[in-house]
Amino acid sequence: MQTATTILIAIAALTTAAAGGVYLGFSALVMPALARSRDGAGAAAAMNRINVLAPRSSFLIAFLGSALACVAAGVLVLGRLPALDALLALLGAVLGVAGFAITVAVNIPLNNRLAASGDDAAAFAAFERPWRRANSARGAVSLVGAASLVAALAV
Repeated sequence: MQTATTILIAIAALTTAAAGGVYLGFSALVMPALARSRDGAGAAAAMNRINVLAPRSSFLIAFLGSALACVAAGVLVLGRLPALDALLALLGAVLGVAGFAITVAVNIPLNNRLAASGDDAAAFAAFERPWRRANSARGAVSLVGAASLVAALAV
């Protein structure tokens, strides 16, 4: 594998693992705490605030960087198929982009619906379970993708 491709796959693996870890950590720690809050309106307000801050945080680098690096890595390894390292890199890249796609298709629309509710407790109760499922899915997909990208570097 060429040095530039190797570096790009490593960046994709690192950013995808970072994003996946944040997703799973959020599902395992933050969402259960918010769901168990006795103040559903407060939980909705907290989640809405997180959703306003997240796009302005350093996490955005891992979130967008992962998707961009995965697309670029996937394109670069196409010419090396069916070599095992290229297959692993392509699988990892597809899974990394899938984590981004879940965010766009599921999490962001749920976030927008919650924001439109005006910090309503019932809206948070309806939001929490599907959001956490999608968040856990994007975390798992991202971490498996990152592992596949790392495996591509090890072959």
